[in-house]
Amino acid sequence: PSVDLTGYTDFQFDVKVLNNSFDQWGQIQALQPTLGLTASGNWNQSSVQPQLVNVTTNNGWQHIIIPLTAFSRGSLSDVRQIFLLVDDGNYTSATTMQLAFDNIEFTGLGPVPAAATNSINATNATHTADAQVKPPTNVGSVTITVNSQPRQTFEGLGASCWGPEDYMQLAPERRAKLNDLVWREARFNTMRLWVHLKEYTPALGQRRFKDAFPDEGATLVRDAQAAGVRHIVLGPYEVPTYLLERLPNTVGKDGKEKPGAPHLKSDQFDEHAAIIADFIRDLRDKDHIAIEATGVQNEPNDVADCQFTPADMVRSVKLLRAALDSRGLQQVKIIAPETVGCDGTWFWLNNSVTLVDNSKAAGDALAYAMVDALKADKAAWKALGGIATHSYDGGATERMADTIAGAGKDYWMTEFCVGGPEDPGDFFRASAEAATFLSDMNHRVNYWIHFIGYVSNDPGDNGTRLIAYDGNITGDGWLKVFEQYYYLRQLAQTFDVGAVFRQSISSLEGDMTWARGHTPRITAAAARNPDGSWGIGISDYTSNDFPHNDWNETSIRGKPAQSFAVTVKVEELAKAGELRFEARRIGPQTKDSPPEPVTMRDGQLTVTINPFELVTLRSSRQ
Repeated sequence: PSVDLTGYTDFQFDVKVLNNSFDQWGQIQALQPTLGLTASGNWNQSSVQPQLVNVTTNNGWQHIIIPLTAFSRGSLSDVRQIFLLVDDGNYTSATTMQLAFDNIEFTGLGPVPAAATNSINATNATHTADAQVKPPTNVGSVTITVNSQPRQTFEGLGASCWGPEDYMQLAPERRAKLNDLVWREARFNTMRLWVHLKEYTPALGQRRFKDAFPDEGATLVRDAQAAGVRHIVLGPYEVPTYLLERLPNTVGKDGKEKPGAPHLKSDQFDEHAAIIADFIRDLRDKDHIAIEATGVQNEPNDVADCQFTPADMVRSVKLLRAALDSRGLQQVKIIAPETVGCDGTWFWLNNSVTLVDNSKAAGDALAYAMVDALKADKAAWKALGGIATHSYDGGATERMADTIAGAGKDYWMTEFCVGGPEDPGDFFRASAEAATFLSDMNHRVNYWIHFIGYVSNDPGDNGTRLIAYDGNITGDGWLKVFEQYYYLRQLAQTFDVGAVFRQSISSLEGDMTWARGHTPRITAAAARNPDGSWGIGISDYTSNDFPHNDWNETSIRGKPAQSFAVTVKVEELAKAGELRFEARRIGPQTKDSPPEPVTMRDGQLTVTINPFELVTLRSSRQ
């Protein structure tokens, strides 16, 4: 028999898992409704693939609704077969999976087609009817609404690169491989270059350029530029000791005495600014490397280096601007404050110059105080090229984004990773990376920089880098490419440089802010690319097994594993009719999955996503 489903809107059925035949996580990962089309039997698999979980109410029945728009691989005018398949790689031993189905129907404009009855044969499935019980409505669904107002322009992904000496020990073809992977294949275009100020200026009046930036460093940078780097941002750190003094020791909440915070001496702010400006000039004049933007101090809330108050940051920005201009470096932008995050910053140095624990989180977060102080000072705000934060202790927020709305200033996210031990195949870190990127894109970030692109292997801290190498290994094992590299590469292939993001709002978690103690389950962002295509990214950051992490435990702890049917509504495409997208998946079960065609109708499409999975969609050009 054949049925014509072109007049219908949904495929609905009830399902029940019998005999507790779940996987090790207490679920069945994905139910995959599939339609057989025409006499040739072509398969048209739904992009919505719900997760089945143990239901304690309604006698265990779950009600599933699949929009027919999810079957986008062919016309539904000649449907010959219905398959209800399952996919789950999380069983630890051979298990007989038993499913019961009931009330299978297509709903919409007309009556239920005669061929869609309640009897269906499915491999390893048992048909059971229980007409006395109404199944619950489907769970795990979320709607993402993409607003029509353009926000920020995406300027690109980036990374820091460390260890020029180790880099130069590699054979030329290996160095080329590293550069190809990051700057060409993954389309990164921004490098964060670090300057160790103590090495450059160990004492008053000294400038030791080659100690701070040896010839190997210049080669590393030039190789990266040849492969695609277009923007270089400087990260000053390790303030020379002669510039510093310490506050009196304090007693912490635990009753133990803590060293007083290091901070710039009141008469050394000019010298601090001069050191940074001199290094940028030396880099230009001696190695012909131009800096586009510079920070003032990496993580100015770091008790191990140098702490700044909001007033200190205002003073430093103005002095650095004057120092740069006097050296013919007017084109170099200043970005600040580069705190650990936006909300809940670790340390707070208040106006009474006393180090205290930050107990009020967002209300007293140092990043907000610094940016507010910069904006309140007209000269400082004029001197500032853009704001900058890291995303460890909470990513970009709408409050921070509002500070630059209409101000003509960029937003740089200059550092993120989940540090610690890592081996290839770690999808936890990859998923955290994707979710943080998408959250930041939803909050006006222009430049997004992973901590380290490539550096020598460190089993205790490989989580900081995308790629680790070991030049002593002669075979293919010299190179380790970690999963976050592949996630970011896929995002870079979805959002081109020049893409203009819109704000996306979730029916589940609002603006999907990556915040301290709150990681959204579903994070999404959407942008229109320069070629007229649309890019959409969706991350499911849920799991039943989040590993312990000493770096930022509360910042990366997610919620229990859950799959979702995600409906995306793009306001600007509401009258666009049908628009074809290519969906790509990457995750624990889908690393090498082929692209899937998905059709958006009148600005709306639905896809399913599973724990730790990233789904990206890119449309045809308009």
